[in-house]
Order: sequence, then structure tokens, then C-alpha cells
Amino acid sequence: MAKRIPRHVKIATAAVVAFGDRGHSKLAEAAGISRQMMSFIVNGDKPVTDDVYRRVAGALSKEADRMANAGRWLDKMALQMLRELED
Repeated sequence: MAKRIPRHVKIATAAVVAFGDRGHSKLAEAAGISRQMMSFIVNGDKPVTDDVYRRVAGALSKEADRMANAGRWLDKMALQMLRELED
């Protein structure tokens, strides 16, 4: 059976993927928790409650939607630019 990845490790990794190298602060804001609490969590100094885990998951889902929309927009813009070059 696969070993579970600890919650704080998932949160720390997701923050970087979603928001960049300094993403912990941005994820904390998006999830409605303090930067200090986020710091304690990603360092493994405080347990991740179900409430915080749910808030972080919601914030990540919202950011994923934003990123998907941005990706579609960028793809559309790139295609328009390439078409302009063909004219």
C-alpha cells in the first residue's frame, strides 16, 4: 500500500506550484489563514486541522480554475499572433 504524504508537505508543495517560490504567503491569504499559521504548517510545527485543510483545498481549486482560464486566454492570444504573421 502506498504511503500517505503528510498534509503539511502537500500544502507546501501545492503553494509553490500554484503561486511560485514565495507562494506560502499567497496561499495563506487565499485560504484565509495568517502567514504565521501557514509558516507553522509548512514547517511541520502545527498540525493541519480539517478546517484549514478544507480552506487550502478550496483556495487551490479556485487558483487552478484561474490558471486554466489564463492558459486558454494565452493560447488564444498566441494563435491570433501566429495568424497575424501569416497575413
